[in-house]
Amino acid sequence: MRRFVDVEIVRLRPRRKDPAGKVATALAFNAALGDPQRSQPSVQVAGTAGKGSTCQLVAHALRAAGLRVGLHTSPYLQAFCEKTWIDGRYASGPELEAALEPVRPVALRFAADEAGPASVHGLTSLAVSYNSFAAAGLDLAVHETGCGGRFDLVQGLERALCLVSDLALDHEQALGPGLERIAWHKAGIFEPDVPAAALVGEGFEVLAREAERVGAPLTPVDPAALFVAPDRLRLPRLGEVALPGPQRGFRARNLALAASGLDLLSERWPLRAEHVAAACAAPPLPGRLEEVAPGVILDAAHNPHELRACLDSLAAPGELTVLLALSGAREPASLVAELPSDAHLIATTLELYGKEVVPAAALVAAAAARGLSAEAVDPPEAALEAALARGGPLLVTGSLFLIGRLRDRWFPTRDVIAQGTSWPTR
Repeated sequence: MRRFVDVEIVRLRPRRKDPAGKVATALAFNAALGDPQRSQPSVQVAGTAGKGSTCQLVAHALRAAGLRVGLHTSPYLQAFCEKTWIDGRYASGPELEAALEPVRPVALRFAADEAGPASVHGLTSLAVSYNSFAAAGLDLAVHETGCGGRFDLVQGLERALCLVSDLALDHEQALGPGLERIAWHKAGIFEPDVPAAALVGEGFEVLAREAERVGAPLTPVDPAALFVAPDRLRLPRLGEVALPGPQRGFRARNLALAASGLDLLSERWPLRAEHVAAACAAPPLPGRLEEVAPGVILDAAHNPHELRACLDSLAAPGELTVLLALSGAREPASLVAELPSDAHLIATTLELYGKEVVPAAALVAAAAARGLSAEAVDPPEAALEAALARGGPLLVTGSLFLIGRLRDRWFPTRDVIAQGTSWPTR
């Protein structure tokens, strides 16, 4: 199944740039399957940073409230099944095969259109989750937007809530140039009369303007106003929420957004303050500021904004070793510029089918221009051994594909698949 989705229907030639055509293709693809994405109300989350973690918090809170919940995030970290989470576990191989079966002929038909402007690989992956959710009889589904929102492949949902997390400069080739244009893309998920919430910060004015234009009631989220203490939130409808521990930095911002969204949903769904607290106590999204061994942190910070937030969250890192790889059309200097001046960089190169990667040598050159200590080590597994051999604190960061590949050392992928969780027991 994974070979069919990730290799056989992947188009290696650049697609025709036609944003409106891309949306039309996504809607037609879904319609050919009977529009399974409309099988239940959905929460859609867009943003540059924190959208995956926000999705996770919302899904856990809804499940704590006794609702049957699905969660779709993308891309996956270690295994394809991670994109399809149903009531606390990843879908099994047989469940995913059953969900893919009716999609195969549709995917092959759309893939045969050489002029098609949409990723059939991406549409197929989404459809597997849509069909899985439809078969499970969910109360609600939570969907992470892929890139942007207005012209993203996630289309045609029966939206119950829209959320927008922090905005920053990223994917400018597709969404830019500039933050205002990026915000305009993210605001594309807003829908008339569907409640929405967004973090106050750069680009919020654009979000507010677009929400007013389409008639979406938008709630501004200011974490400083919601947190009455580091371990306590006060929400307009749910009241005071006692959290399991203090929340700071980007974790506090993501939680404030998720809690505000849940507060809005409480007008329709049986949510209480303790359900928000339960979500905060649930396991976080893997590969995001995750300590897999003493002093070893995995964090998929693939743009300067995210890397800055990650480094700010590390407690007195000292002489930090940073293992870094990048995918996509990213400028190495912008990431390297965020590293501490005494950090040692170990750069490595990913091998991805049909995707652009940044060579390790380019990262080393960017580090040398800054006067940083750096070396290139390939492949990623050898780079990890070299990084661990140095001792001291280690941050593995950059592409999500790097994080997923190396996380296998501590949480074997075969166990993630077999046990349906990112934290399998051995």
